[in-house]
Amino acid sequence: MKLSAELRAFQARLGHDFADPALLVRALTHGSLSSATRPDNQRLEFLGDRVLGLNAGADDYLTK
Repeated sequence: MKLSAELRAFQARLGHDFADPALLVRALTHGSLSSATRPDNQRLEFLGDRVLGLNAGADDYLTK
């Protein structure tokens, strides 16, 4: 998959080249674009929510 110039710039700002660029595009695609040919992002959204929750909890625990 070929990435747009914007996504290549995003990778550069992150300092990371994604092994599977399709996952980056999927993760950054709004869920309302789901269709029969495009899967929804529910699993990735759930994972992202868990990672954010874990980080927030660890930060809260470690700063008190």
